[in-house]
Amino acid sequence: MSDLKVEILLPLYYNKDKNGRRKKIGGEHYLKTYEEIVEKFGGCTQDNIPLLGGWKDPITKERIEDENITWWVVCKNDSSNIKFLRQFKTRLKRRFQQKDIMIYYIVINRL
Repeated sequence: MSDLKVEILLPLYYNKDKNGRRKKIGGEHYLKTYEEIVEKFGGCTQDNIPLLGGWKDPITKERIEDENITWWVVCKNDSSNIKFLRQFKTRLKRRFQQKDIMIYYIVINRL
């Protein structure tokens, strides 16, 4: 059976406030996220080199510049893990106060 490599891009800053400022996200959110991932999958790899990127909000058409760090995990390719990841994404959007959180996976075969 194949596995999944799941990549989660976590933001370093909250969305802009009403004054257009972005506040750095506190470490407790990352710690809680890390603990949940390790509890579910038994491990997590973090790449703390910030990724810089931008996207256009499809509703407001505003261009948003982001800085993210990448976390990844390898897990079994089964429906229970996919269901967990969909629910986890919803929690992460609330926790990090984001319009969206990028989570994607690729199917892998271990050697």
